Amino acid sequence: MYRNECNRLLGNTRHYKRLSRDPTIDVQEEITFLVSKGKENNWITDHEASYLIQTNPKIPYFYILPKVHKGKIPPPGRPIVSGIGSALEPLSKFVDFFLQPIVKKIPTYLKDTTHVLLLLESIAFDKSKELLITLDVESLYTNIPQEATLEVISNLLDVHMGGSQTQTPPGFILDLAHLALTRNYFKFEDSFFLQTQGTSMGSTFAPSLACLYVDHIERHTILHEDNPYRDQIKLWKRYIDDVLLIWTGSKEEAQAFAIWLNGANPFLTFTMNIGAFQWLLQQAKSTTQKAISDKDYTNILPRSTEMKCH
Repeated sequence: MYRNECNRLLGNTRHYKRLSRDPTIDVQEEITFLVSKGKENNWITDHEASYLIQTNPKIPYFYILPKVHKGKIPPPGRPIVSGIGSALEPLSKFVDFFLQPIVKKIPTYLKDTTHVLLLLESIAFDKSKELLITLDVESLYTNIPQEATLEVISNLLDVHMGGSQTQTPPGFILDLAHLALTRNYFKFEDSFFLQTQGTSMGSTFAPSLACLYVDHIERHTILHEDNPYRDQIKLWKRYIDDVLLIWTGSKEEAQAFAIWLNGANPFLTFTMNIGAFQWLLQQAKSTTQKAISDKDYTNILPRSTEMKCH
């Protein structure tokens, strides 16, 4: 059953390409060339250059975790690539160092559970006119388009780093990101694969890439003035693929918004849930003086079956 689910996921030719051999040596050569270029131009220090080139890299391997919250039997698998010690791991970590400060400046950014609950405490909510809704972006990591995401990253690096005095230029960081994203290979059983769409859960910079791509869609589509439903969005906050929405209007209008939302971008599909208000309100009231561990962040937006829209 586990093997069948892995093969089902890897059989998606939009996301994965089977390779004829182990590409580790080729990837290492590309990394060495790029790092040497950075070192020659004094874009990185000797220490950083040494860090970026992994000695005796391990081969990343593919595995899945069951999505038990989906309520399906058997549960679908969540694809993960373990890249610890791999050739691309240092690049992912290095790039993420520069992306993290940008992510934290996203207007819709949510840090963790505590951030959500404190936010709810500070907002006046009228149950007679407003709905508290949660949305989930389905399989976000594997669905973001690579080239479009890199373009978003390029623009953001230019904006946030263009006038800075940092030694490492935005263009070089983008080159590292391009290599780490588009050469993301792994092994499953005896076969090697290349991920051709999206990024892998398990990669250090994957959450940042996903956050920044969705931020781009939010700014240019969802929260843009041309959105016909914009005035009914009182609050839109997001933790990676989980959205907290306070909606001014009826369930029917929210349903219409969800249909519009899922037609706004070919790569993002949202599942809408209504009915989380009481749970979140109770949590907010009971944690006024209590900090919640960051490890609990994945459960900040509970799933409800009251209304779903694909």
